[in-house]
Amino acid sequence: MLTNAFTPLLLSLLSLSSTSLAATVFKGEGTFYSPSVGLGSCGKQDQDTDFVAALAQTSMRQYNPSNPNNNPLCGHKVRVWRQDKPGTTVTVAIRDTCPGCKGQFDLDLSPAAFNKLANPDVGRIKIAWEFVGPAGVKTGPFKGAVPAAAAKKPAVNQKVVAAGHEEEITAAVMPDEEEEVVEGDAPETVAEEGRDEL
Repeated sequence: MLTNAFTPLLLSLLSLSSTSLAATVFKGEGTFYSPSVGLGSCGKQDQDTDFVAALAQTSMRQYNPSNPNNNPLCGHKVRVWRQDKPGTTVTVAIRDTCPGCKGQFDLDLSPAAFNKLANPDVGRIKIAWEFVGPAGVKTGPFKGAVPAAAAKKPAVNQKVVAAGHEEEITAAVMPDEEEEVVEGDAPETVAEEGRDEL
């Protein structure tokens, strides 16, 4: 039961959480490449067994400083899944640019990463992906992209600590989590689907 002294504080916390940001999800095509053939555009040498990806050139170019090794997207981790099988995900680091990717949000995955999502004989799959952490860019297509972790809302019966005093929230029913889906320039909001991390 909520005590009178903490009721307004907890209700304001609930109000803030119910208006939390939606995770931003990008859709495109996934292919695979061999990162072991040389340095990626981020200036790192990776192997086919590493969980890395090359992001479409149209997206990487929007953030390319004079030295592509300093691209702010380099090293960011993204969680990727097949659009037709959202229950399986793989997390990869952006380490290269994909000049052959046609769609703005396409990813060229390392063989190790692609194999977690599909048989390499398929060659090309429809994917969706989201940043694992903040994108950290203030312009371009990823401006304001919200990682899944930042969009999480408290669950019913979650304990909230306020000023050293714990209260259990049992009466609040939180709305389902939502994700903003971005395909090219057409955002929409969809309900969160459960995914298992590999």
